Amino acid sequence: MILQVTLTLFYSRGDERRLFQGFQEIPAIRNVQGVGRDLLLDIEIASLNKEALRELLALLWRYDISLAPLRALADKRKFDWLNDSQGYWHNSMFPTAEPEFDRPTLNALGTRVCH
Repeated sequence: MILQVTLTLFYSRGDERRLFQGFQEIPAIRNVQGVGRDLLLDIEIASLNKEALRELLALLWRYDISLAPLRALADKRKFDWLNDSQGYWHNSMFPTAEPEFDRPTLNALGTRVCH
């Protein structure tokens, strides 16, 4: 399965390096290819277990990368737990038409701002 995600802002080269190290630590990710501001993640579904998917969710969440591309996995019985509306990932994976303002962001000065 090829999963296309759109990157957000990196705060340093080390920040970007740690994202890619995180991808390398998930055995089910066979390859990562950059295309402009997007990444194509080649994921071997057969070896993607619950723990590995949770690691991927957390990694994408940490870098504020939309989880919507993972929505296709929620249709698979193996990953039906993704449909849990109480999961921290749910609003990002199943976005509504209204913008979400519950996540803190950084302003131009680097100060956390909650909306």
